[in-house]
Amino acid sequence: MSKLFKKKEIFKVKSKAIDPKNIESPSTADDYQKRGMAYYARKDYNAAEADLNKAIQLDNNHLDAYYSLGMVLKAVGKNEEAVAAFNQVIHLVSTLGGENATKSDMLRKLALGHVNEITQGDWNLEKEIWKHTD
Repeated sequence: MSKLFKKKEIFKVKSKAIDPKNIESPSTADDYQKRGMAYYARKDYNAAEADLNKAIQLDNNHLDAYYSLGMVLKAVGKNEEAVAAFNQVIHLVSTLGGENATKSDMLRKLALGHVNEITQGDWNLEKEIWKHTD
């Protein structure tokens, strides 16, 4: 009897974090967002915040930049500003929609979870994630 499924080999892939020094002259909002997150990964929060604000200045509807900025601000304890950034993600998703509805909805849920965690101490997303049928 032949096997229906062949065993797949899984290879471990080593990943390298982007070095922000390799993005010397960002020119687009995406470039600034990527470099900002590279700084965030290295815990250089001041540089990350500056780059993410520049990304937002270049594109005021940049969902990833607002979400990333919220993460940076949360990491440094600027909770009110973080909540504002995450709320902007929620607002943009509801008004802009987006090409990738799944990604947009996931960002909205993550942003809402962070807002809830900062303001209530719990992600409190049960109603968002589990569709209750009562």
